[in-house]
Amino acid sequence: MPIPSLLTADMIARYTAAGYWGTQTLGDYLDHHAAYRPHAEALVDDRQRVTFADLKAKVDRIALAMIAMGIRPGDRVGLQTPNWAEYFYVRLACARMGAIPIPFIFSVREHEVEMALGDCQAVAFFFCAKFGGFDHVAMVRGMRARLPSVRSYVTIRGEPLADMMALEDMLADPIESRYPPGYLLSFHPGANDIDILMTTSGSTGKPKLVLRTPNVFLTLGHHIVERARLGGDDVVLAVAPVNQGTGYSVAIVASLISGCRNVLLDRFEADAALALIERERVTVAVGVPTHMIKIMNSPVVGRTDLSSLRLFYHAGAALAPDVAAEFARRCGCRLMEAYGALDGGTPVHTLLDDPSEKVFGTVGKVCAGMELEIVDDDGRTLPSGQVGEVVYRGPNCAVGLYGDPDHAFDADGWFHSGDLGVLDGEGYLRIVGRKKNIIIRGGQNISPREVEDALMGHPKIQDIAVVRMPDPVLGEKACAFVVPQPGETVTVQDCLDFLAGLSFAKYKVPERVENATELPLLPNGKVDRKMLEAEILARIN
Repeated sequence: MPIPSLLTADMIARYTAAGYWGTQTLGDYLDHHAAYRPHAEALVDDRQRVTFADLKAKVDRIALAMIAMGIRPGDRVGLQTPNWAEYFYVRLACARMGAIPIPFIFSVREHEVEMALGDCQAVAFFFCAKFGGFDHVAMVRGMRARLPSVRSYVTIRGEPLADMMALEDMLADPIESRYPPGYLLSFHPGANDIDILMTTSGSTGKPKLVLRTPNVFLTLGHHIVERARLGGDDVVLAVAPVNQGTGYSVAIVASLISGCRNVLLDRFEADAALALIERERVTVAVGVPTHMIKIMNSPVVGRTDLSSLRLFYHAGAALAPDVAAEFARRCGCRLMEAYGALDGGTPVHTLLDDPSEKVFGTVGKVCAGMELEIVDDDGRTLPSGQVGEVVYRGPNCAVGLYGDPDHAFDADGWFHSGDLGVLDGEGYLRIVGRKKNIIIRGGQNISPREVEDALMGHPKIQDIAVVRMPDPVLGEKACAFVVPQPGETVTVQDCLDFLAGLSFAKYKVPERVENATELPLLPNGKVDRKMLEAEILARIN
């Protein structure tokens, strides 16, 4: 059964006639490069170097194995790995045979994974067996009884297990010899089919599943290719996770369009990133401001040959103009910033040749086909120079959420971002604040409500409000103002232990706890979060 979305026949006809949407999918781009540049390298990770011909062969083999497992077009398939080549294999295999992947970053734990897989009735879960000292197999065994829809579990880079399949076995089996040539063509998905469910915590507590089609992401990929001038000779370093918005958009979609070589860093360390730039002669890196700050502050940055690096593409959080300028100076490269939201779209980018005041002081100007306005609280369009909410629509926008297709889109198709911005006279956008109550820690969203709801179950806690506090490296961190039970004192370790017991991702744990006798309230009875944010700002300064 098709997933309900915001897609309409009129929308498809309009964006197709304008040339933004077509009939191709990611699998078609892979076929093109495998045919015309078979021996060019497509992927490099910590274990392997993979040509486009090898990539296509592996992808097709896994796609056939998925069909043999009983997975059918439209079925949802969970996928959790670090930045490994295997992520590309499984994600592109889904694109080949029409399954819909739900990707998770490696640091997400049982709480988020179980909720997402259960909500969308996933039928399979491909996952790294162990990474960073964490046993993902044990995590899966702990939740599989609560996921009746998931029929198949497939480990990646793990030991053989009696109760689970292994991706390595799929890759070793020449299953294509048992099928007629061209068999996969009958499973080819449409360019306007939902082909990925991207996970994001957003601001409402429960993980959201964002609906996107091949056309939506390929439009964004073409915007990136055009503005970053990506070509087949470029070498892209995926500093950010390739299964999230920024990393996915550049390292998978834009790179597959242009035929770049992708270099994958499985776990971010500044020195490791610098070493890869030097060794692989990286020309374009993609990450979030936290990565940039740590790279810039690495003691080896001045001793590393970064002469190949021409561009660092970043998004996901604000980067102070002086920090951006200093990064460009130290690393000797241009910067390109994108603004948007995973559950919305990416309406603006800076341009490669923008002057420094635009590159460091704005998030860019509108991409081809995208529409953007600044509106007041009544939805009226404001002129340039006035601050209001950023709203936008266009061909690279998501087409809703799973189970809630309308989400933040109004009846005319405008996405209401919750961000406050202002346009200058040349059409460049500057973000000045947020209406949404989210915390962006190193490019990752933390929902205060989700953390509050969980910690209210702690026996020491009577009341709690989680607010943002500034951080020079991560941009923001979570601070918990807690009203403890009588005679109790709540610590960061208390929160960490409790949330770990609920399988929360570690980045969501408040990194500072302030014990209080009461929480300040607004006249409507809601917590005065602005007062708490001002209070923590005063305490840390």
